[in-house]
Amino acid sequence: MALPLLLFLELLIYGAGFICGIVTAALVTVTQGEFGSQCVLYGVAKWNDTVKSLGVSQFGSVSLCGFISAVSVCIAIYCFCTVFYFIYVSCIEGTSRGLRWLTACLVTSGVCLFLLLVSGCLLRVGLDTFCRSILTEPGIKSCSGAERMNWTSPYNGSTFYQNFTSAETSTWVNFIFWMAVLVLLIVQQRRVDDFRPMMGADTEWSTAVSGIMSESKPLIPSGPRQ
Repeated sequence: MALPLLLFLELLIYGAGFICGIVTAALVTVTQGEFGSQCVLYGVAKWNDTVKSLGVSQFGSVSLCGFISAVSVCIAIYCFCTVFYFIYVSCIEGTSRGLRWLTACLVTSGVCLFLLLVSGCLLRVGLDTFCRSILTEPGIKSCSGAERMNWTSPYNGSTFYQNFTSAETSTWVNFIFWMAVLVLLIVQQRRVDDFRPMMGADTEWSTAVSGIMSESKPLIPSGPRQ
C-alpha cells in the first residue's frame, strides 16, 4: 500500500534525523575518547612550558557530553523505529493515524526540539568557553590552530575543534528537520480534524437532527378520533 505524501515526507525527514543523531553522538564520543573519556566542553586549557605542549587543567562535567550523546542516540532510535514501523505497517494494513496519535506525535516532536535546542547550545557555549581559555595562551591565534599543536599525553586534541563544530552543525540541522516534522504533523492533524465525522454529542449534529425532526411530516395523516 502506498504511503500518503505527507507521511512519506515525514519518514524521509526521520531518516535524515537518524543520520544526524548518529553523527552527533559518534563525534562527541570519539572526542571524549581522545581526552581520556573526559569532556572538554566548558573546560580550561593550559600551556605547559616544561614539555612544550598544550594540556587541559580543568575538564567540564562528563554528564554534559553524556547528555548530548544520549539525546542524539535516543532521537536516532525514535526515528529508526518510526520509519521501520510505518514501512512494516504499510505492507500489511492501512497507515492512517487518528487525532490522538497525531497529538502524541506533536508532543514528542516538541520534546525532541527542546532537547536538540539544549544540546546545540551546550555544544556552542561549551566549545566557546574552552576555546577562550586556549586563545589566552601565547602564540595561539585560533582554536582550530590549536589542533596542530602538541598536546600533553595521553590527550590528543588533533581533531577536537573539527569534531565539536561538526557535531554542533549536525545538531542544528537535526533541529531544522524536526521543525519540518512539526509542521507536517500540524498539517496532518488539521486534515484529520476537518474530516472528523460528527458525533451525537456535537452541537452541529444535534442542530441538524432537530431541524430534520421539526420539518418532517407523517406520511399518513391521522384521522379524527372517534
